[in-house]
Amino acid sequence: MLKETNINDALNFCISGIGAEQDIDRCYIFINKIINGNLKLYYQYEWCNTNIEPYLGNPALSGLSYDEFPGLYDSLSLDEPIFGVVRDSDNTLFKATMEMQGIQSYLFTPIFSNNDFWRWIGYDDCKNKRQWTEEEVYALHTIAKNIGLRLNQDATASKLKTNIEKFDFYMSNSNQAMWELDLATNIGSISNNWPSILGYTNDEILDAYDLFFKNSHPDEIDKISSEINNYIIGKSKNYGGVRRILHKKGHYVTVKYFGMIKKDKDKIPVKIIGTYIDISELTDKEHQLKLSEEKFRFIAENSNDLICQHDLDGNFTYLSPSFCEILGYKPQELLSKSPCNFIMKKDLKSIQKYYEKIIQNELIGEISIRFKNKKDCYIWLELSTKVIITASNEVVGFQTSSRDISERVKNERIMKVAFIKEKKLNELKAQFVSMASHQFRTPLAVIYSNSELLDIKLKHLSTTIIDDFGAITKRIKSEVDRMTLLMNNILIFGQYESRNIEKEIQPLNFEQFLSTLILTYFDNERCGRKINMEITGSAKIFYSDETLLTHILTNLISNAFKYSAGKANPQLKINYLDKEIEIQVTDYGIGIPKKEMQNLFTSFFRASNTTTIIGSGLGLVIVKQFTEFLEGKIELQSQENLGTQIILLFPYAQK
Repeated sequence: MLKETNINDALNFCISGIGAEQDIDRCYIFINKIINGNLKLYYQYEWCNTNIEPYLGNPALSGLSYDEFPGLYDSLSLDEPIFGVVRDSDNTLFKATMEMQGIQSYLFTPIFSNNDFWRWIGYDDCKNKRQWTEEEVYALHTIAKNIGLRLNQDATASKLKTNIEKFDFYMSNSNQAMWELDLATNIGSISNNWPSILGYTNDEILDAYDLFFKNSHPDEIDKISSEINNYIIGKSKNYGGVRRILHKKGHYVTVKYFGMIKKDKDKIPVKIIGTYIDISELTDKEHQLKLSEEKFRFIAENSNDLICQHDLDGNFTYLSPSFCEILGYKPQELLSKSPCNFIMKKDLKSIQKYYEKIIQNELIGEISIRFKNKKDCYIWLELSTKVIITASNEVVGFQTSSRDISERVKNERIMKVAFIKEKKLNELKAQFVSMASHQFRTPLAVIYSNSELLDIKLKHLSTTIIDDFGAITKRIKSEVDRMTLLMNNILIFGQYESRNIEKEIQPLNFEQFLSTLILTYFDNERCGRKINMEITGSAKIFYSDETLLTHILTNLISNAFKYSAGKANPQLKINYLDKEIEIQVTDYGIGIPKKEMQNLFTSFFRASNTTTIIGSGLGLVIVKQFTEFLEGKIELQSQENLGTQIILLFPYAQK
């Protein structure tokens, strides 16, 4: 049909070939024409079998309207074949027209040209009330499609060529092959791409029958032979399944096959045409999936966690055996039930919001809920959830993993109560420290003032008495100073420990702040020494708490003077860096023994070489606490008998 240059010759040749091959009495073509805006039918091509009356040119079959045959246009225009027995038709005109031609059964298949319903081809059986098989309808419908291609041959030639190239490319690069088996000779043929899948070249395949039947797995040869024989003799309606074929390298390739029998005009099977698809990879994946499922079940059934799967409504679809051990339920007792029936009502809203976030693909962690066990007691469970999705990213369910955290919740409650008690004790301690510190101040002030009064009165006595009593009053004042320093540091330390200290961050003119601090606290040292101050870098605004900085620097500078008596003046160096300010306090005094460096920031610790020097053992602790409170860092370097250097680093601005 495709080779004929004249379309009329091609169509006449086509319908005559079809009629003779398919044992049809009459084969014809109706064409569609629009006349005065109405779609009409015209009988144009016809082939008749021996002793069958022709109707080509009969005016009764031309110029007919589709309206006279309800449903005919609707089905054919949708590319749907129409077939049946004439006597079963409900349309009186259609039945009369068909009986006029002696037709007992019919088959109409539409012909489309360039996607337009152009005409249709009819097949008549005038001898039998023929029941058209699915294979016949499919084959004749396919022929009608090919006629449509011929009608649009010139316009679609390039497109057809492209499609053929795509088909060849697909066949040569896919795991699918077409095959054909001649039942008379048992000689098979197959598309060129298939031998390579089995490790062969095309030249090595002399007989496809041997390749696909004799090379099948030994356990399947009898089954394959039985299946094809049953299909040939009509015992089986379909021919298809899965088999294993030996690869050239010795392993087996799993294929899925399908075949359709072809019969001659005497209804004798002459050949089988079909396809093979290599599904080895799919089979391997199914095997891996099965192993994965077995591993999952092994893990789930041997885990102490409660592992479950749920459908989209939340109902249980799988429960691990640990449910029996932890909650007392046998898994089958909860299958298809909703967990909401067992969760404490107070927790239902939170679990509902939890699952809403999961469905919205929001990343969330675990949730704690109370779940009723078989003894009607609630236990705490910590639950985590993952969605179960298909390959197309469709959510089909949930998988949860839960563990009993009742003991942990109990311990957390105990710790919470203990924390509250500890907080109250700390508050009481802070109150006591504050009260004690203030209460000590009054008697200490009285003792100090009376010692000064003694000094005044001693001035009128003899030199010997003055010297004797002066040494005593000096010791009293020294111990009062020591006690006062201790009380002040304890009060500050207690305030920090009880978290009663708050930052008051404000911009500081740091150099002016230092000058005022040194003038106020260190301008009149009894030994007459001064602190040497050095500033490097460009001054920047420094945001910090003035009160806390005062505590930090007075402690450090006091220590520098106190632990370097009789030595060179201490050094205070300020360095404005890019992102932070550096403060260095250096003395050249007694230093700190190396083995005791690790204890310097321990409350009330004093180095072994400071026993003769007044101190509380809290100064450096307070410095470290306040420095870190202001987001700073502290570093200490010291050598015994050489001196000590403390470096502080503060950001210019608090976060």
